[in-house]
Amino acid sequence: MRRLPPRPQSAAVARRFLGNVLDGVASDVVDTAQLLVSELVTNAVMHAHTEVEVRAWTSGGRVHVHVSDQKPNRVLVRPTGGTAYAATGRGLAMVEQLASSHGVLLGEDRKTVWFELWRDIPEPPSSGWSLPAAPLGATVTVELVDLPGALHAAAQQHREALLRESLLAASAGDLPSLPLEDLLTAHDTNHLVSARLAPVSEPHIRGDLRTVHVQMPADAQEAILTLDRMLDAANEAASQGRLLTRPALPQIRAATRWLLGQITGQLGGQDPTAWTAAPREPSTTPPELASWDPGRLQASSTPTIAADDGNRIIAANAAAADLLGWQPGDLIGQRITAIIPEHLRERHIAAFTSLLLTGEPHILGCPVTMPALHHDGGLVEISLCIQTQEATDGRSVFVARLTGRERHGRGVPRAT
Repeated sequence: MRRLPPRPQSAAVARRFLGNVLDGVASDVVDTAQLLVSELVTNAVMHAHTEVEVRAWTSGGRVHVHVSDQKPNRVLVRPTGGTAYAATGRGLAMVEQLASSHGVLLGEDRKTVWFELWRDIPEPPSSGWSLPAAPLGATVTVELVDLPGALHAAAQQHREALLRESLLAASAGDLPSLPLEDLLTAHDTNHLVSARLAPVSEPHIRGDLRTVHVQMPADAQEAILTLDRMLDAANEAASQGRLLTRPALPQIRAATRWLLGQITGQLGGQDPTAWTAAPREPSTTPPELASWDPGRLQASSTPTIAADDGNRIIAANAAAADLLGWQPGDLIGQRITAIIPEHLRERHIAAFTSLLLTGEPHILGCPVTMPALHHDGGLVEISLCIQTQEATDGRSVFVARLTGRERHGRGVPRAT
């Protein structure tokens, strides 16, 4: 048995501990046990922030591992069961997939997550992650009008990734400017918000928009404000390169600000404001564009556009500008949403956020046919293929080669 302090380094200590205890066990079983204990210790450090106790032993050809913390009332973050880029619930999801049996034990002063591994032995049913639901106390119904589905999901995934890394970094002493207690409050509050929104399903759906009603604790206002403040601080740290997680794109941050503002406002007695009535992304663009040599792109006769990992156009040749009705120089610095039809912008932002969080290239290198927005407001059907290159400053550059297909209508240019 080992007792470990609530620090990120404890995950590595737990792996070494298991390696010693399981000496003589098949190497693939040891590898799996070390992977799972690392995830469970990290979860305990982040969600309980108490001393963590790891017990491990073998009997009858089985490996038994128990990971305990001293906060039985602290939320057990269940497997997300959602997108591949979800940033929380991974540890329990891995246990579900890799362990022969697993479960959770709740005592008066501790919570224990356990798993077992074995080969060629009939498997008893796992106990699962059953825990009694914690009472919410007094609640207020918050109405979220026109909640944007894809954008909300992407914003939630980004919040989870940003807070997870910030909390681990602060626990290790790497972010002294972010108070650990405030980060713990923000982390728990973000899980509360996500849990409250997880089961929503209401009939008021229009495209990707839906109106939902969620029950929030009546006294959650201060915690939500702390969450918003810590997200600002974490985004600033990410912008300075102090975190691996990229800072939120403007649309992602706008969606989070709207969500948290609606909760705090309505907890304070204000009327709801629809997402569709909220201020849109400002058209001004920060001047720091990725350093990259556009020479070959500009010389090409194939319509080609390059964007950086801030979702901004950093190069466009004359053929692309002509296809889309722009002057080449006027495209530089525009967000890529300037050439994406309005009804596809939020889905683009969600997919782009997924790419930045995971690095998984779902459409990179694959030809895609879609409408592009012409400068005069009409639509141009194009085929495009996107590849990545690396800028001299280390950031990713996304290069899209376009083929024009068909023009649909003209109109007044839409706001970007």
